[in-house]
Amino acid sequence: MRAILKVRNLCAAYGDFQALFNVEFEIAAGEVVALIGANGAGKSTLLKAVTGLISPSAGEIAFAGESTSRTPAHALVRKGLAMVPEGRRLFRGMTVEDNLRVCLDRSRTDVEQALRWTIPRIHELFPVLKERRRELVERLSGGQQQMVAVGRALLAQPRLLLCDEISLGLAPKVVKEIYQKLPEIRAGGTSIVIVEQDVSLAKSSSDRLYCLLEGRVTLSGPSCEIGLEAISRAYFGAHS
Repeated sequence: MRAILKVRNLCAAYGDFQALFNVEFEIAAGEVVALIGANGAGKSTLLKAVTGLISPSAGEIAFAGESTSRTPAHALVRKGLAMVPEGRRLFRGMTVEDNLRVCLDRSRTDVEQALRWTIPRIHELFPVLKERRRELVERLSGGQQQMVAVGRALLAQPRLLLCDEISLGLAPKVVKEIYQKLPEIRAGGTSIVIVEQDVSLAKSSSDRLYCLLEGRVTLSGPSCEIGLEAISRAYFGAHS
């Protein structure tokens, strides 16, 4: 299957601090890939490099067959790359509906829009957002706010959706409800990367898995073939 995203020998730094070391990462079209690792492992840095929020110091990033290592974030969104950021980052003082509408691209034709994510489709995915569409987002529960964040990202019509810690701080029941929507999102033609602290959830929700430790990939492979013992060694840097 053709790769929608390829990362090769990627290095990234914040000033004198190097956060990523020769990272190799790939996701095929239609795949769900999980990215795990402890706090400070480099997961969010990798997503920031892929989305153009930081510039890599070395290496290559290719999205949809095109080099994007120096492509600005807004141009990557237009190419079909969207992220659900950690902490949601919704627009307070605006309603649910207005938060969704900020990502609508009115330059597309009606025919194109009919084939892609629309607000009615988001309402089908998360019915509670239709019920509460006129409410200010700060009045929603954390789980409902996360649904708004996912819906907003989908309205950018992504070919690849990056989800950074979407379960963080949410009740297990809500996390389950959101994760149950991933197959429907993928069925619409969107590949997905999930950054997840819950290793079991990451493993069960993905086709392939990568583990980062101190900015390096320590484990990768099909999720169904990787055991929890191997994940533990890669996660903590333990030697067998």
